[in-house]
Amino acid sequence: MAARTATVSRKTNETDIHLDINLDSKFDQQIHVDTGIGFLDHMYHALAKHGGWSLTLKCKGDLHIDDHHTAEDTGIALGMAFKQALGTPKGIRRFGSAFCPLDEALSRSVVDISGRPFADINLDLKREKIGELSTEMIPHVLLSFAFAAGITLHVDVLKGTNDHHKSESAFKSLAVAIKQAVELTGTNDVPSTKEITGLVSCVVVLGHTLLESPLARKCLTLSYQVGPDAYDKGVDDFYFVGFWIVAFTFLRASIMKYIYHPLARLVGIKPFGKRLRFAEQGFAFTYATLFWCVGMYIMYNGPHWFNTAHYWIDYPHIYLSSLTKYYYLMQTAFWFQQIYVIHMEKRRKDHYAMVTHHFITIALLVSSYYTNFTRIGNAVLCSMDLADILLSFAKLLRYLGFTTLCDIAFATFAIAWPITRHGFFTVIIWATFAEPAKYLDMLWEPEKGKYFTPFTQKLYLLLFLALDVIMIYWFSMIVKVVWRVIQGRGAEDTRSDDEDDEDNTVDNKKTR
Repeated sequence: MAARTATVSRKTNETDIHLDINLDSKFDQQIHVDTGIGFLDHMYHALAKHGGWSLTLKCKGDLHIDDHHTAEDTGIALGMAFKQALGTPKGIRRFGSAFCPLDEALSRSVVDISGRPFADINLDLKREKIGELSTEMIPHVLLSFAFAAGITLHVDVLKGTNDHHKSESAFKSLAVAIKQAVELTGTNDVPSTKEITGLVSCVVVLGHTLLESPLARKCLTLSYQVGPDAYDKGVDDFYFVGFWIVAFTFLRASIMKYIYHPLARLVGIKPFGKRLRFAEQGFAFTYATLFWCVGMYIMYNGPHWFNTAHYWIDYPHIYLSSLTKYYYLMQTAFWFQQIYVIHMEKRRKDHYAMVTHHFITIALLVSSYYTNFTRIGNAVLCSMDLADILLSFAKLLRYLGFTTLCDIAFATFAIAWPITRHGFFTVIIWATFAEPAKYLDMLWEPEKGKYFTPFTQKLYLLLFLALDVIMIYWFSMIVKVVWRVIQGRGAEDTRSDDEDDEDNTVDNKKTR
């Protein structure tokens, strides 16, 4: 096995750092730490000692100003070295957790060597300083380490009264958790959602093609065919949706890893956090573009192309073409899968608005499919998708450094949003309010496929209006971004956390 070692030299205007690390030195540890801050040295020594590392860390920093740059930059350098030494995280346990006491203090650390940087640090420190280290910098050191290392990290002091004890128990618990997470398993696998979902998808495909399994057939093909290109609906559609929830998870992870991450590296996007968000936006752009084109094709070739009366004429619309059924069920699966995605990724500022939006979208998709109102569902999806395409495209341009093109794309998005999501969508809401009674008997007759009554009309209007309220809230944020562009400060999506802050933590910057 190759030694898991790394050397990092990092020089900025404020600090000059040299660091050597060996992750597998539990029996012959050599630890030498000199940052110029005694208590910080003590914490790094505890981390290396109980993590089983050999560590040499030397830093010359601008301590005549304060301890901020030295503490932050050594955390970044240590994270960079850890990531470099670990390499591709194959054949490790990946997860680690530990409780460590120090007298009256007790701390817990949980680690995931995931490639997704995140840190939640709660140390409950009361003093302003411990030795010459500001207590506000202690959690910041751990955060800087986590983002530079590309790991998910939760550290909590559960109880204690002495700040020295609380800090030391936190670093020791982190050391034990990391030691556990990087332990070699003897295999050569990377335990990941992508591989699990890929395996499930392959099993289903092989079950259908080789074994002709009825269950696999329900997962991969449309059920309830009643004519050459006519399909009914039924409970077996759940198998198809369930498979595509898993398949979209696999496809998303694979497209991000094998297409957009390499593309990001090719065009010179170095920080992992930026490459990750570039890949996320790349998949969003790919998906939205594909399904908007399919949706527009279905609508263009249907009677409801810019004609809201045909949402209701000839209702119930029980039978669907194969393309329409594929489109509708796969869109439903995608939105279910998005519930998982928004809880897996770093939370945005508008997280709860996103969750509410997704649940409303799912409710509308499922209910409109079941009650035979897929025409209006098709129209709603098309009115939403264009803005998603333009926004993700603008963000891709921003990560690529095409600032002017990004501003142009964002301006196009800002114009398209009110037209599609407030103009066209308002027409759909009005049609739902004013038109049904002209074309429907508004009777509840499930045996005939009729489910639209004055009561269900009110339910649909309530869901539409709730969706509209969320989009008005988002549009108010878009207006703020437009104002930034007018002021010449560039387009930045205010619904997301400050992306540059995170990158500045992990980037090997020369100046601040």
